[in-house]
Amino acid sequence: MKVTTEKGMRVKIRNVLTGLGIYREEFEWEIQMLAELFIRREQTKEAFRKSGGAAIIKQTNKGGNSYAVKNPLLTEIDFVEKRIIELSREMGMTPSAVKKLNESAIGKKPQEPDDPLALALGELKLLKNTGS
Repeated sequence: MKVTTEKGMRVKIRNVLTGLGIYREEFEWEIQMLAELFIRREQTKEAFRKSGGAAIIKQTNKGGNSYAVKNPLLTEIDFVEKRIIELSREMGMTPSAVKKLNESAIGKKPQEPDDPLALALGELKLLKNTGS
């Protein structure tokens, strides 16, 4: 199902953030901005499709000369999509950001001590804690 309202998009974004375990109430402003960007992208894509979907269009200057330019709607889509990616990255919603969050949450694995005495003491603590 395609979400077509800002409110629906905000709910969807909150659900994604909650599912990733990173939702915070402080993100509401960013959630609002991201929802607006998604809706703007969909509206611009629809206008682009309705205009024929040509990447290059002809424009005429005041002198009557025609020239080819990149479709302004396509430029707008590119801009909005870049901003969506930037904001998603800032909020931790991209795959690389999620990976970094997971790595920081898990933390680094402690190094094994090289000292045999430290190894033996570690094993004794382990045995004491397990009750064996």
